[in-house]
Amino acid sequence: MRDAPIGHVIRNARQQSGMTQTALATAMGVSVSYINLVEHDRRRLKGTRLRDITSILGIDSSALDGEAETRLLTDLEEVTSDPAVAALALDRTQARTLVTQHESWAQALVALHRAGQRDQDLIAAFSDRLNHDPVLNESIHKMLNASTAIHSITTIYDEAEEISPEQRTRFDKVLSEEAARLADVAQSLAGFFERSEKPGTALTAPEEVDEFLFERRNHFPAIEEAMEQSGREKIPTTIDLIETLQDFGVSVQRLAVDALPNQSHRLTHFDGKTLVLADGLPRSTERFEIARRIAELTVGDVIEAELSQAFELTSDEARDRASRALFAYAAAALLMPYAPFHETTETLRYDIDALAMKFNASPEQLCHRFTSLRRPGMEGIPFAFLRANAAGYLTKRFPLPRLPMPRFGGACPLWAVYSAMQTPDLRQRQLAEFPNGDRFFILARATRPVASGFGKTLPSYSLMLACDALNADRLVYSDGLDLSSAAEAELVGSTCLLCPREGCAHRQETSVRTG
Repeated sequence: MRDAPIGHVIRNARQQSGMTQTALATAMGVSVSYINLVEHDRRRLKGTRLRDITSILGIDSSALDGEAETRLLTDLEEVTSDPAVAALALDRTQARTLVTQHESWAQALVALHRAGQRDQDLIAAFSDRLNHDPVLNESIHKMLNASTAIHSITTIYDEAEEISPEQRTRFDKVLSEEAARLADVAQSLAGFFERSEKPGTALTAPEEVDEFLFERRNHFPAIEEAMEQSGREKIPTTIDLIETLQDFGVSVQRLAVDALPNQSHRLTHFDGKTLVLADGLPRSTERFEIARRIAELTVGDVIEAELSQAFELTSDEARDRASRALFAYAAAALLMPYAPFHETTETLRYDIDALAMKFNASPEQLCHRFTSLRRPGMEGIPFAFLRANAAGYLTKRFPLPRLPMPRFGGACPLWAVYSAMQTPDLRQRQLAEFPNGDRFFILARATRPVASGFGKTLPSYSLMLACDALNADRLVYSDGLDLSSAAEAELVGSTCLLCPREGCAHRQETSVRTG
């Protein structure tokens, strides 16, 4: 069954309200057997009946969208794919029972599995660092030299029959110097290992931020409201943005790239009083940098309030990453105010090029903004978003409940996000069907490398949007494409490890779901 198991949610809500199945059936005007089928996930609630049951039981309709259950099932799939439990031959069909009857145990199992993965990553990172870190290698070399010198002198003391006072003074001096050198190296190593504890949190920070954004559907009403008040719900011009910064005592300057204060690949610099932008910076990047500084000066308290409630963020690194993500979110909300952006986006049918002209925004900025259109009563298409670099590594990911993104490594090589690398600046569309029968419309485009000077090439990326195929007709990019259930779709997976398709020429590793 493809549908998410939500019957237990209805059953628990009914029991907590003190209603019997008979009473609920009477209130809804259906049979008791129908309620029984619903609570055992053998009948789906839709339309009027879905609204009726949420109203009668006093629960939010979002509790019955199956998103949490679907994601938990996907997480359990990761658990069963772990080689450590391969010998147990776990029956994956029982995962639904675990979710519906023992949801907290399922969550605990996933949490422990992730903790184990993080520990393995940390061990691997430490092992690699111990084998290759130049500081450690040099320290060990110094320790060996010092200990060898100390050993030689003590051997002389033990074996020599007679040592002159001058020799003893000289040996004592060398012994003291080598002992001090050994102590310094030991102290340096202690500091090395103390500092090495920090990667334990840094390794998990991106995942924690992903979880933080997903749980809130990448929509933050408080930030939207604050930026609407700041921008008065209109699309600001670049002059408007500069004048706003000036009201805060911040000036904007443009300099040649080689004259920027920071001699790095970054094309902007901000010291708190002056925002310096490189000459020739794309207009979309320039506007976004200015908007980000405005956000830092206006909604810091709002963002701090969001972070204070973020239980997913357990490390300073994760909170710092989330803070940067939220300030970028606020900048996008200022440049692309929710109501006008939503209306224009729906009117133009998500035409990225047309929207880029209208809002002076880059494709990546627009893709990010698409994923945040979750305001009740004014929702956009639910999108998954992915960004991959030239090596295929996923540098940004925002999943959908039925389209989870790989947490580690790359995705299925058949996804359009990879083939788009071969034809930069050309949009590729794809009707993709996953092993469970779910169909998604995928849109991808790669950017060309940008250079600010010789040897200063910035990274190029491939961007991907994906939505349920049922929503694809709302996109201009689906025009002329057969979206019917009978239409031929490209057979893809999530990752090779979890894909059951046998005989795939693109497989890189053996699937745990075959055989």
